[in-house]
Amino acid sequence: MFKKILPGILFTMLWSTGSISAKFGLHSADALLLASFRFIGTGIIFGPYLLIKYGRGFWPEKEEWKPILIYGFLNTMLTLGAFFQSQKYASAGISTLFIASGPLIMMLFSSIFLGRPISRFEITGMVTAFCGIVVCAAAELPKGHVTPLGLLLLTIYITAYTFSSIYFSRVKISMSNAVFNVWQVFTGGLLLLPFLFVFKVKLSVKTDMNLFFSLTWMILVLSFIANQLWLYLLKIDPVKAAAWLYLTPVFGYLLGYLFFGETITLFVAGGTILVIIGLVLAGIKKRSGSMEQ
Repeated sequence: MFKKILPGILFTMLWSTGSISAKFGLHSADALLLASFRFIGTGIIFGPYLLIKYGRGFWPEKEEWKPILIYGFLNTMLTLGAFFQSQKYASAGISTLFIASGPLIMMLFSSIFLGRPISRFEITGMVTAFCGIVVCAAAELPKGHVTPLGLLLLTIYITAYTFSSIYFSRVKISMSNAVFNVWQVFTGGLLLLPFLFVFKVKLSVKTDMNLFFSLTWMILVLSFIANQLWLYLLKIDPVKAAAWLYLTPVFGYLLGYLFFGETITLFVAGGTILVIIGLVLAGIKKRSGSMEQ
């Protein structure tokens, strides 16, 4: 029991810090440049350690390059690239609301692409959570805490994140999760590099404590530890893994308030409550449905 609960709680706590650590780094470098540093840096730092530990097992077999490239494209380049870019246009709180919508999108996509039955109770939960996001976004837009571009990037982020999670839960790999994770993060970072020139990103960097703290936290804690926990949870059950994202709005708004003084209005609180209610409704139905079988 604790082998499933503790990794889930720890993952949620760590993953909710992604927006905070990214915003610190934005004081020192452009979002996409910061993301590239994080992904490529993860491979450079942990690659030699894993090479020593696993030896020949560190190098992917020919057939393993396909899942590495696909997952690296979906989960690292597209998912996290969009997330980093969104932090220029969205508050930490609204970002975590989109993260929390992951379980519902996972259920929907699992139904469409994997043929998983979806109940009316789960649909009700999806609609309720979506209304919560709309309420929060509508309250934040006039204040400049989130822009239409920010909402678009966050939508791309959570959609790609869901696709990558479903893909990984179905793919068969012989290498360890740690080795696979480092390769896919490093590959995703390389795939992101051309976009620095497409979007004409300024390559100037301020080497200060903001940059040091941001990269250290994102490389060590998010790209390695949190991703390891996520891959572990996905292999158990992708829908149950996504359910841990229910807690991210709570941590996200709290951290946004503590670190950046982001306000928690009645609209934001009400929208967050709607999201959590919707997510819990869908989750309860799934559990009760499994008990009926």
